[in-house]
Formats: sequence, C-alpha cells, structure tokens
Amino acid sequence: MSAPPRNHNGSSLNLLAKVGTLSILYVSVFLTRIGFGTILIIFPVYLIGSNGLPISSALSGLVLALYPALEGVSALPVGAWIDRRGRRRAFVLGMSLITVLTATLSLTRSDIPLVGGAHAVMGLAAAMVTISSLTMITDLTVVGNRGAGMGAFDLANLSGYGVGVISGTVLQRVFSQSLGTVFQIVAGIFAVATLFTFLALREPPHTHQRQPSLKETFGNLTGEMAAIFPLWFSLTIIVGFYFFLPKIAQNSSLSLSSSAGIITLGLIALGAGALFFGRLSDKIGRTRTILIGAVGELGFLILFPDLFQKLVLVREGTPLLTTIRMTGYTGIIAGVLFFMGSALVPSILAYVGDKAGNEFRGSAMGLYSLMLSAGIASGNVLAGVADTLGGVQAVFYSAAIIFAGLGLVTGGLMNPLLVRRLVRRLVQIVSLGLLSRENESQPI
Repeated sequence: MSAPPRNHNGSSLNLLAKVGTLSILYVSVFLTRIGFGTILIIFPVYLIGSNGLPISSALSGLVLALYPALEGVSALPVGAWIDRRGRRRAFVLGMSLITVLTATLSLTRSDIPLVGGAHAVMGLAAAMVTISSLTMITDLTVVGNRGAGMGAFDLANLSGYGVGVISGTVLQRVFSQSLGTVFQIVAGIFAVATLFTFLALREPPHTHQRQPSLKETFGNLTGEMAAIFPLWFSLTIIVGFYFFLPKIAQNSSLSLSSSAGIITLGLIALGAGALFFGRLSDKIGRTRTILIGAVGELGFLILFPDLFQKLVLVREGTPLLTTIRMTGYTGIIAGVLFFMGSALVPSILAYVGDKAGNEFRGSAMGLYSLMLSAGIASGNVLAGVADTLGGVQAVFYSAAIIFAGLGLVTGGLMNPLLVRRLVRRLVQIVSLGLLSRENESQPI
C-alpha cells in the first residue's frame, strides 16, 4: 500500500502539533539568545594583544563589525537556501556552528585572526538561525494568528537577551581573571539548545521551491511587500542608535548599572508589548498596528533626551520606584510611548510573512536580516556623528527625523492618498503659524 501524498501547504499539522513545534522553537530561540546576550557583554573586553594589553579601539571595532557584516552579506543566499533545502536543517546547522565557534573563542584572547575569524563566521551561523526561525513561524501560522506568533518570537528573543546580559555581567565579575571560562559556559548552553533542537524540532510542512530565476525572486521581494521596507530600515537604524547608548552614557558619566531597573522594566515592556500588539494586529490589521507603533516610537524618540537628562541624576542603588518618581511625568509618558513602539516589530514581521509568496518565505526573511544588519551598522555610524556634533539631543532628534521621513515613504507606498492629505494638512498648519507670526510682528 502506497504512502499518502505529503501536504506542503501547512494544513497537514493539526493545531496541537503546530503549538508544540512553535513552543520547541521558542525555547530554542530563548536559550540561544541567552548565549548571545552574554557574549554581547563579554566580547568587547575579551580581546587583548600579544603584550597582554587591550587592543586598540579601531581594531576592536573592526573585529566586532565582522559579525554583522557577514550576517548581512549571507542573509539573502541563506534565505534562498532555506527555501530549497529546508528550515530545520539550517537551524540545526547554524546552532552547531555557533556552539563550535563559541568554544573556539575560549581557546585564546590574543590570537586576533583566529578570534576575529570565528566571530565573523558566527554571523553566518546567526543568519541561519534567525532566518530559519522566522520562516518556520511563518509556515506554522496563518494570517489570523501570525502576529501573535511573531510577538511570541520577539518575547523569547528579548527575554533571552535580557537573561544573557544579566548573566554576562555576573560572569564577567566572577571570572574576571579567566574570561575564556565564560565562553566555555556559553558554549555549553548552546550545546544544550542544539541537542534539544536536534531531538525535538521537526521540519514544518511547506512548499518546496524549485530553482527560481533572479527575476522571479526580485519580483516577489519588491512587490506589495516592499512598501514596508523603508519603515523597517528606519527602525533598524534606530536599533543602531540604541546600541550606541552605552557610549553616550559613558560620555555623560551615567552608570548603566544605576539604571538597571529601568532597563529591565523596558525589556519587560518590549516583550509584553510585542505579544500584545502582535495579537492585536491579527484583530485590527497590520497597518493599523504599525501606525500605533510608529506614533509611539516617534514620540519616544522626541521625549528621550529629556528623560536621559533625568536618568543622569539617578545614583547607583536607587530603588526602581524612586527612579520612576524622579523621572516624573516625562518618564510615565515616555514609558507609554515606548510600550506603543513595541507594536512595530511583530506587526512588520507578520506583514512580511503575509505578503511573501509560499515559495519565497526564506528569501523574504533573508531580506529582513540583511536590512537589520545594514540598519544597525548605519545607526552606529550616524549616532557617533550626531553625538560628536550635539550630544544626546542631536542623536535622538536626528533619529526622529530619519524615522519620520522613512515612515512617510512607507505610508506613501501603502496609502498615497492618506499621505497627501497629511502633508497638505501639515503645510496648512505651518502656513497659518507663519502668517500669525508675521501679523504679531507688524506694529499696531
């Protein structure tokens, strides 16, 4: 008796099986991000020269840049390979590579070519893990619940990074004389996650792709889905600006440990908001949820310089409630806007998953990963220039301008009539303001 034909449209898994597979995937992502969060803290202080002294800032920056550079360059080829060869294979291979490379990092602190090369290849492995994860979530969800699926991914992602950052801070103090031990511990975490994934994760049903032409791939990635990319790119630039915050804090004599409570609360708000707004996007639509997130993010960027000046006054060891009281209404309003901004990531990812053709989901998520790497790199550079020119105000006001400008481009692509009306209204408001100013300046 012949076996029944396989169904590749995703319907061959019942709801319980889909939830089980998604749960396994989220646990794997959480464990992986714990390792990445720990490395994020340890790696910048890990590298030393042959003389036992820390390497120069320029060389350190170059080594750090190798990871996102290779992740970005490999994103589209990895996405296309995932479409043809399968999701689980890429995920397990990426996890295995990360485990081996992290263990390699623990062998030496002074062999810069070896450490730099291992760190660079980790970018390729990270692309495999991230793109395959998002593609599997897209396979296992439908339009009616994809937002919640992406929100849960973002929650696992952020919570893992949060635990990793806290763990990295603790481990850095405990193993200050043998930082290589930290990488061995992290490699062990990655090994557990890899074994768990290998044994538990199954390939989700999906459409197996034939070899597409370059024109077909480009047409799928630049159709209706392309409207969201300017906004997405601006958001990744903003992430790069946020990554520059430790340097701004250092220049302002602000200890990040003094704001640990606020940072932790912010991560909780992001994770909870991602889950809430992801589900909301399933109910009211992606574009409306994206609009909520855009308003929140823009408002937060405008308010943040004032909030930052209040945080500078917070001393280390100040209780969280006291810190919140010190920030006053600015902190409360900024917190609400920050929570609203968490709507962007899950709704944008769900939008991309909705619009991507079944045979091109890996390529679509590869393009997401490419823009993420390029945006973060651009944001770091732009934030450095803005900080040199005008400090924290220049950094985040310029971020608001970039976000608003590229957001309007996305709005124009998605709804040209609405944007024309908005621009016309803004012109009227500005014109009335200039006219009233002229009237006030004329003598009576």
